[in-house]
Amino acid sequence: MASISKYTLKRFPLYLEYIKRIDIKKRSYVSSKQIAMALGFGEVQVRKDLALLSCVGRPKVGYDIVELKNALTKALICK
Repeated sequence: MASISKYTLKRFPLYLEYIKRIDIKKRSYVSSKQIAMALGFGEVQVRKDLALLSCVGRPKVGYDIVELKNALTKALICK
């Protein structure tokens, strides 16, 4: 995992809390745009932050919610 700034690390718990609220029975992917709009961040910032994780989003689809949740949890535990 690449070096992660303290500012990015402060945003990770917000991303994690947001995706924990998503009902994965209804949908299994979330886009950076959806995350950005829900949390009041820029879409580019969200993509840059999530690019530091091992989880990769798919264009026009988004990020697998389970993978993203696991990657965020791992990043927060390791730091």
